[in-house]
Amino acid sequence: MNLSFIAERLTQARKLQSLSVKKVSAETGISEVSLNAIEAGTEAPSGDELLILASYYSRDFRDFIDPARPEPFKETGILYRRHSNAFSAEDRRIVQEFLFLCEIEADLEKQLGVTHVQFSFTASKRDLHKIHGVQAAAALRTLLGYGPRQIRLDIYSDFRSIGFHVFRRRLHNPDISGLYVEHPIAGHCILVNYDEDIYRQRFSVSHEAAHAIFDSSDTASISYERSSSNYDKDDLKQIRANRLNRPGFAGGCLI
Repeated sequence: MNLSFIAERLTQARKLQSLSVKKVSAETGISEVSLNAIEAGTEAPSGDELLILASYYSRDFRDFIDPARPEPFKETGILYRRHSNAFSAEDRRIVQEFLFLCEIEADLEKQLGVTHVQFSFTASKRDLHKIHGVQAAAALRTLLGYGPRQIRLDIYSDFRSIGFHVFRRRLHNPDISGLYVEHPIAGHCILVNYDEDIYRQRFSVSHEAAHAIFDSSDTASISYERSSSNYDKDDLKQIRANRLNRPGFAGGCLI
């Protein structure tokens, strides 16, 4: 066992969720002395301890022992560095549980041979961001067989049908509408804040889907309520994502 690798990964997992060694010890039953020694790389965790910690951190246990697996902390690390004040320790745990569910779902779909409708959209460089979203919405509606004025009844199922992982969880920060993460294993992952009303949730999932379509190279992004001081009304990427929900171009409105 590569103790330094295990120590680094376990320490990263704990710190990304803003957890103290004392709290982890109290909730896992592993002594603080052992946890400190494991994170220092001077003690090897037992098989049981490794599985307990992986479950506690909502991780695949292989993340802590297999260097060949995709680096599991990069995306959330980027998200928290960009928006350090937005996520409480509770919300960080919710986000990690969501990402683990996406990873499990992706693996199950692979094992079951689930296929998805292939959708890709390349925005014209000469067009404005306001037009991109409307054009992408029209293309997606056509792909899924929707008429120009037909209302989408199950927008979550529609996005799942093109391979997006969509989950709803109640976040403690009411200013967060949703977030998008490009997971190294699961791919496009969308979390919608269940604390909002049903209409806003439908808007939020479409908004985050737009980030998946246009902005996956950013790896991770978060969207706030328009009333939040964190919302930048001049952010072109947010404007484009909003336009995926707007009518006005060949029946382009998604919702």
